[in-house]
Amino acid sequence: MSIRRGARRAWRARWARSAGAVAAVGAVALAAGCGGSSSGGGSGSSSGGSASGTISVVMAQYSNLTAPYWKSLVANFEKKYPKIKVQLKVIDWDDLLQQVPTMISTRNYPDVLNYNAYSTFAASGLLQPAKDVLSPSTEADFESSFLASDSIKGTQYAIPWIASVRALGYNKQAFAKAGISSPPSTWAQFVTDAQKAKKAGYVGYCLPLGSEEAQAEWSLWMWSNGGGWTSSSGQWTVNSAKNVQALNFLRSLSNTDKVTEPNPGSTNRTDGCWAEFAQGKVAMTEVMPLGTFQTTSMKGSSVQWASTPWPRSSTSVPQFTLGVQDLLMSFKKPGNTVMVRDFLDYVYTKSNYLKFAKDEGFLPTTKSASAAMASDPVTGEGIKLLPTAKFYPGTNAAWNKVQSTVQSQLGTAMAPSASASKVLGQIQQIAQTSG
Repeated sequence: MSIRRGARRAWRARWARSAGAVAAVGAVALAAGCGGSSSGGGSGSSSGGSASGTISVVMAQYSNLTAPYWKSLVANFEKKYPKIKVQLKVIDWDDLLQQVPTMISTRNYPDVLNYNAYSTFAASGLLQPAKDVLSPSTEADFESSFLASDSIKGTQYAIPWIASVRALGYNKQAFAKAGISSPPSTWAQFVTDAQKAKKAGYVGYCLPLGSEEAQAEWSLWMWSNGGGWTSSSGQWTVNSAKNVQALNFLRSLSNTDKVTEPNPGSTNRTDGCWAEFAQGKVAMTEVMPLGTFQTTSMKGSSVQWASTPWPRSSTSVPQFTLGVQDLLMSFKKPGNTVMVRDFLDYVYTKSNYLKFAKDEGFLPTTKSASAAMASDPVTGEGIKLLPTAKFYPGTNAAWNKVQSTVQSQLGTAMAPSASASKVLGQIQQIAQTSG
């Protein structure tokens, strides 16, 4: 569930392999206790900014701008807080996924970590609650839509770092050629527009249900019909009537209306739909309004494009978006709480945080940064969607298994002879038996 630039497909493969390792080392760490010592000690006194010691900060690398950003920020932080020293590591995401399990199994916990699989660490008692390492003003600045997925049993442990949302991307030139005056807001309008675009010589909608990110595409269509991954009580509802109806709608797009690309069940997002969209062959597809889609896939493309909220089966379904966030977290270590709080408050200072979000090309997770970036023609459209963001059920222990199963099996439902009910039933069974 991540939004970093580059190597995304490799990341997903390694995520599936490392998830089990993370769970295992979390159990080891719980048995061993949470007493990893803070580098250089640290008194943790909060009187007059007198906290002193050394904290270790491990951040993920998103681009060639990431390390210079953190080196500069740390240098400025240490000038402001001369009694606190920061041991900084900026690690490529692929390497980070391999190194973090080792850090945990050896109890070499960082004080601050940029990582996403937090729930096992929190359940093992390794993490500090967010309220302990954020000032009240910083804590109140986060968009509330992120917080439920960052919390376990009512306590927030993960701290929203950067975000992306998904939206319906459309080719303005294709719409003009097909005589489409505005983007669709309902399924019925969507089908009509896709058919018009097909007649104008385009793929009406590119549907990526291949292994790269099928869970994202499916979430959008499932939610747009009022369905969901789980019930309000947390029970899996993968094969609910509404979800079966949504999958049959996708089958109809491909097999009856024939407005999709050939073989959508094996088409991936980046090298499939986004590549075809950038070449001007596709009228509509699911996109990030910014981030990797804008900075990489559309780089150098002559296609004029825009994005719009996801069309819903009925206007009675509330407007929404799929939200994806990367996270920060803080491990419990003797005397580190006040130093971590000083550091994180400095990081989330409006000017510091804005620079990172703008340089890396992601959506901010704070209200103040969102307000500052709201007028940007691309970022602003994504920011408008943040308050309505819905998230994967990442705090459920079975989610990693469910996600990998969806990625490998959901696309098989697109075969003309397949059964939507049967495919979703198989995924439901795996969900119920995996945690």
